[in-house]
Amino acid sequence: MPAVSVRDIRIYYQEAGEGDPLVLLMGWGGDHTAWALQVPAFSRELRYIAPDNRGAGQSDQPDIPYTIRMLADDTLALMDALGVARAHIAGLSMGGMIAQEIALNYPERVRTLQLHATLGRIDPFVQAVGQSLLRARAAFTREEFVRALLPWLLSPQTYAERPEFVELIVQRLVESPHPATLTGLTRQAEACWAHDTLERLGQIHCPTLITVGAEDVFVPLRFSRVLQERIPGAELLVIEGGGHGYLWEQADVFNAACLAFLRKHRST
Repeated sequence: MPAVSVRDIRIYYQEAGEGDPLVLLMGWGGDHTAWALQVPAFSRELRYIAPDNRGAGQSDQPDIPYTIRMLADDTLALMDALGVARAHIAGLSMGGMIAQEIALNYPERVRTLQLHATLGRIDPFVQAVGQSLLRARAAFTREEFVRALLPWLLSPQTYAERPEFVELIVQRLVESPHPATLTGLTRQAEACWAHDTLERLGQIHCPTLITVGAEDVFVPLRFSRVLQERIPGAELLVIEGGGHGYLWEQADVFNAACLAFLRKHRST
């Protein structure tokens, strides 16, 4: 897996495919492997680039304060290093926060924007969930933490109808060679808690797709509705039966929606 030195860190990333570049930004504690169910579909039509954010995966995890703007600047520095002048930008959860900052601060670098399972400002409920999960990460074994985390990511329907899929996700996360560390999780969480783009969202003018799982309890639908109301012309798709991790639970639906949006704006 390639890596480049940008700013004060070394960033690892995965890329595949040819064509228009699509930058995929993962959420809190996740790395490029979380896009595994998207890679085959996306790489057939696009050059996708999926970095491990600062604080996750194989990228550096300095124990210093992070901000979402810092993570956005890391992404732009990676694009520069790879010779990508403009790209389609897609982010999930925290990655969607990073994507917002990229679109707001570097609009000339963004062809289209996709905001998945994300928000413009965290409320006390979401922050409380994050604080509880950090305490669990500090106290639990690796498998105990994964099992405590997954009900916030997967829907009740998935637990009821696909127990074998739930166990597959558990094992993939437990066996990951580069698990999220407490340092990385804490610093990323602090950046998320300070994130606030609500009053600036009206400045986003590129084509924007917003998606959310109908059963998402971590970042509920209400946050996506606010994004749609404030970003001019934004489209909103609610994915039925999906929790926060609907890109895994409803991968075919999610992939088809993303690709249809990108095809519609191929000339942007």
